[in-house]
Amino acid sequence: MKKILLVSPLSDNESLWVTGEESVEVKNNFPPLGLATLAAMTPKDRFEVQLWDEIVHGPITPETLQQLKPDLVGVTGYKHHLPRCRSVARLAKEADIITAIGGPGVSGSPYDYRADFDVLFINEAEFIWPQFLNDWEAGSYETEYRQIDKPDLDGSPLPCWDSIADDMCKYAMGVVQTTRGCPFDCEFCDVIYLFGRRMRHKPIPQILEEVRMQAAFGLTNIFFCDDEFSGDRKYAKALLKEVIELNKEYDGELVFSTQMTIAVATDHEFLSLLAEANFDLVFMGIESPNEEALKGANKRQNLKGDLVQNVHMTLAHGMGIRAGMIVGFDDDDKDIFKMHYDFIQESCLTSIAINMLKAPLGTPMWIRMMREGRVLNMAKNKNLGHARTYTNILPKKMSRVELLEGYHWLLKNVYSWSSFAQRVIGFVDLVTTPPQPNAITEAITREEILARVPQTDEAAQAITDMMEHTLATKPGLMRKVKILILQHASYYVTICELLPQLENQIRLEKLGEIILESDDRATPPPVEFRPAFDRLFPELYKRTYYSLKDLSCQSQCLTEVFLEFLVRWGADFAGLEDYHFDMMNELADRACAKFNDMNPEDFEPCSERSGDVPRYKKLRIADDIYKNVWIELSELQHQTQLQKQASDLQASQTVVEAQEVKVLNLS
Repeated sequence: MKKILLVSPLSDNESLWVTGEESVEVKNNFPPLGLATLAAMTPKDRFEVQLWDEIVHGPITPETLQQLKPDLVGVTGYKHHLPRCRSVARLAKEADIITAIGGPGVSGSPYDYRADFDVLFINEAEFIWPQFLNDWEAGSYETEYRQIDKPDLDGSPLPCWDSIADDMCKYAMGVVQTTRGCPFDCEFCDVIYLFGRRMRHKPIPQILEEVRMQAAFGLTNIFFCDDEFSGDRKYAKALLKEVIELNKEYDGELVFSTQMTIAVATDHEFLSLLAEANFDLVFMGIESPNEEALKGANKRQNLKGDLVQNVHMTLAHGMGIRAGMIVGFDDDDKDIFKMHYDFIQESCLTSIAINMLKAPLGTPMWIRMMREGRVLNMAKNKNLGHARTYTNILPKKMSRVELLEGYHWLLKNVYSWSSFAQRVIGFVDLVTTPPQPNAITEAITREEILARVPQTDEAAQAITDMMEHTLATKPGLMRKVKILILQHASYYVTICELLPQLENQIRLEKLGEIILESDDRATPPPVEFRPAFDRLFPELYKRTYYSLKDLSCQSQCLTEVFLEFLVRWGADFAGLEDYHFDMMNELADRACAKFNDMNPEDFEPCSERSGDVPRYKKLRIADDIYKNVWIELSELQHQTQLQKQASDLQASQTVVEAQEVKVLNLS
């Protein structure tokens, strides 16, 4: 029986979620849901799977590998996990163990990972992981497995936590995914490029069973880790009604949190259901009080109604908001930092995550800024510090130093204890929906909280003000206020560590010691390509659907067709001509012949097939294929760059060797 070790790597990045009720036993916020889902998809009669969370179980070492003796080590993570993922892979290779990686990082830029891992899993794994396991058992596997289509979640299994069941008490919160995808198209966000715009959801009975599993481990604070919980409002409301009933099974009710748009503020029924289901905290990407910035970033869902009023309507239901805020949009100038501070205080947002704008690879913002020459490759800067202390863009209406200095000022002032206390008191005054019964606990003393908070006069006074005001006006909110205080204490420590790093970054930028090179690792498609793609896609989708024997290959087939089109025309493409349509049909037929294992000369396209052609717009498959074309084009360009660098190096070495021979002959 083959042994598989699935690793969640170490990370020092600040988490968005702190419950405020962590004990010394708690080591991490969430258990590794993605890895537990992989474990559930792995046949137990053929493989033995061990999950390993480095934050909980400790770093992988040679001794770890010697003790567990895995045949394969798989890691997952985002781009910022890459250094640690490489370290784990290096240890595994030294022990002659197969290495694999999946997750958002490798799915966004596979070429950054190929040199370090034996097998890459690109995009979602429900189909390609079982395929790999079968190939591996048969004695031969691919170096890359790529899933283009977005799988429906009704076939996603219950996560398997067996291998870490005894350690689940070391997590602050349980985690359940109800949906994947997001209906919005924010310019700076890569969620739709990872999970698509089509909302896919698990069956509600399965979600309830997953919640029960978490509760059985003692995890009664449950995070629904969807990127947009309210993306399918009808489904979300049906789920919330079932969660309300589920809570009745427990003596002390379960507490929930999730992520959603501020646009739900106008849906009173939805907010009421959230409150009744005992949702304690929601993350909302508010981003900016600057309407022009929101328009420019295509965050138009935040423009429905008055933003401050929408925040207040949400807070009135007793739920805390963890607000995502961004500075550095193209319509932001030096006044934006004061605008952010005033908005945050007026809105009474008690929990904030503020970041400088970055352009994630492949997003519409990245493509636009690449064309404008404003995306930077920061890879040559080896000591940049925390990821929140730098950005990979050139701002439009201020300098990089002005952005850094304004960001430093904003963090320092927003996270001050006096500013925080003002917002909490405002929040308490706004709440009109009484908390659920389990949220009302015995009186919590000021001394009890101060024992867990950094000792400063400002903090002590702020805590006194918040608790006295709550006790005098709404004592039922004391537990909530206690949690907010302890959450803020955790974030405050992080910010105090971050500010000196920001100051160092500002110093280096002023001295010109930061290397600001344009990012040329990938080139966006020509501006005219997307309109052409949209015109060509319907007919090519139908043509390949009729002609392919195995429709599971259709997405890859279409990817190859459009990739070859781009390679042929590239930067010279200026718009569709009549002959392009004939050429694309020819390319499609050739690709179908390849996937049907036929000679192109023998292939005849089909004009019909049993059943109707699926509605590709409903499936949102065009966006998935467009993204895949872009990724493969970038990889092709990256390989060409590497080949050119190798050729230049070889030519340089040849010149040096010739000069050395000449010197020897002269002597």
